[in-house]
Amino acid sequence: MQDFCNASGNLAFQPIRRQVTIPTAHVMPSTLGTPSSNTNECFGSVLPKDSALHAYSSVAPPEHNIADDTRKFETPNIEPTLNQSGLLNAFCTDHRPSASTGIVHADTEPYGALPEIRSTGKGEFTCKTGQYALYQNSHGWKPEQYSLQPGAEISAWRHRQDSENMRLRMEQLQLARPCPPTPVYGLGLQTDPGQWERILKTREGVFLEKEVLLERQRQHIFQLEQKLRGNEVQAHSTLLSQTSPYNDMYIIKMQELQREVTFLRAQFAEKFDSSSTEKAELEKKLNAGEAESRSLREAMKEAAQKHTEELRKQEERVKGRDRHINSLKKKCQKETEQNKEKQQRIETLERYLADLPTVQDHQKQTQELKGLQEKSSLLQEQVSELEKSLTEIRNLNREKETQLATEKRRGQELMSTIGSLKEEIECFKQTDVGEKEKRLTQESEELRQEVLSLQKEQECLRKVMESQKKKIEQMSSKVKVLEEQVAQEEGTGDALKVEVQRKETALQQLRAAVKELAVQNQDLMEQNVTLQERLRQTRGAAQPAELEAGTIITLYSELNLCLKDLRSICTLLSQRMEGRDPNLSLLLGIHSAPHVEDEDGASDSLSLDKHLDAVRRLKREIEDLRTTISDRYAQDMGDNCITQ
Repeated sequence: MQDFCNASGNLAFQPIRRQVTIPTAHVMPSTLGTPSSNTNECFGSVLPKDSALHAYSSVAPPEHNIADDTRKFETPNIEPTLNQSGLLNAFCTDHRPSASTGIVHADTEPYGALPEIRSTGKGEFTCKTGQYALYQNSHGWKPEQYSLQPGAEISAWRHRQDSENMRLRMEQLQLARPCPPTPVYGLGLQTDPGQWERILKTREGVFLEKEVLLERQRQHIFQLEQKLRGNEVQAHSTLLSQTSPYNDMYIIKMQELQREVTFLRAQFAEKFDSSSTEKAELEKKLNAGEAESRSLREAMKEAAQKHTEELRKQEERVKGRDRHINSLKKKCQKETEQNKEKQQRIETLERYLADLPTVQDHQKQTQELKGLQEKSSLLQEQVSELEKSLTEIRNLNREKETQLATEKRRGQELMSTIGSLKEEIECFKQTDVGEKEKRLTQESEELRQEVLSLQKEQECLRKVMESQKKKIEQMSSKVKVLEEQVAQEEGTGDALKVEVQRKETALQQLRAAVKELAVQNQDLMEQNVTLQERLRQTRGAAQPAELEAGTIITLYSELNLCLKDLRSICTLLSQRMEGRDPNLSLLLGIHSAPHVEDEDGASDSLSLDKHLDAVRRLKREIEDLRTTISDRYAQDMGDNCITQ
């Protein structure tokens, strides 16, 4: 039995809950063991959490009460059953909210789940059905304990509700006084702020009445839902008590409940149709109110235009009178200065000036203008307030439309749940109960394990997501830093490219100079070899060379000059490669002491060994220069590859 209750409470008889809650008055179906008065006493003790609905119900005029009386449920001609007495009492009684009876707040849960078995520490099982408990003593079911409020709190609450209802009735009587209809397109100064306020209050009262009607319809719908839920619970109890000797009685009771379900469906359809018609009427009234507000706005605009035109005309009149007064004063001054004989005429003119408006009259007119401007500003503020109230009314109508749509969907889902429950009842009748219990318990255990595993996976995934989010933030900061570094490196790369281009041009110039030096060195080497051969020939011959002494001296002097030029070029190239400024005297080929150089050449020419040593030294310097140039070229090529 425990497994069956768990399975049926979790899977078979679990209704679909709605996100939109509906305030309802609780009506319980009568059972064989308990009369309908007990259920009404049980649920009549639940106090409302908000008195706004009582205020709205008290504002409603008598015409709406008559309409509500005509809209009560009509009992169809059906056979009286065991539960028919409770049903007829529920339909015939007036369920409208009053100060003495409590209603359920809209924020409360509309209905609870079907019987869910809660296991306690002592192995006891409790079956709860939302707002009431169905229990059987033979199977160990315990009713749900209801917490009733103390009598003092109830009396104080009722006293507050009575005073609030009396205050609202007095306000309604004050607002319902007959007033003559004011023409829309009347005079400009005929609009009264009190009339606007009265019109707005009457409209608000009409909308509140419509809201009260909608709340009553929702209460009836919820009563139907409670009836369906009672039928479901009774069907569940019949399934639990299949082993009892009263099977025939429960079968008859099931048939009665099915007939009641059909009757409740018909009543639900009628209520839905009436709510749709009332919605259409409300939309029509809203459109009429919008049209009236537009006409009132146009009338206000026309009145404001008339006021502005009148003010402009009065200002022009005042200016003309001021100019006329100034001209008359000038004439009076001229006449007084000219002659005393014109005194009679001056007196007549003074009488005429007395008849004209004075400064006090002008001040009064300016004050009147200020008052008119203030009135126009007040009228503009009233127009803005009216626009705000219209927007609020539109929002309320939209909310009502959404509530009606949710109620419609809820009714459809209730129909689907009823069909599914019927199918499950038939399945229970056809199949064995023990096997079904085992299978359902196994499925419930598997579902619990799956839910626990999914929760663990969700927690792990959440932690992973948080860690990944932190890593992504760190990576984004690193990416920003890297982007800044890349921008800096791009700037340095551009500067390096410019330097590389400049160095390439310098290298090309150096290559050209080195090629020229190599050619000159080759020529000098060939000349040196030829000179050495000639010297050997002259030494081997050992003949007097007195005639050729002058030519040899000149040749050695020229060779000495060439060696100096080569040495100066090598020094220039080495200075240029090291990044220093070249020597201008060496660059331009300026020699400081030519005579000394000639004397040195003459003295050097006497010794061939010194000249050979100088040539060898020059060759070593050229080789050193070639190696430095090649090393510098290799270094420049490596730097160029790194930058690229």
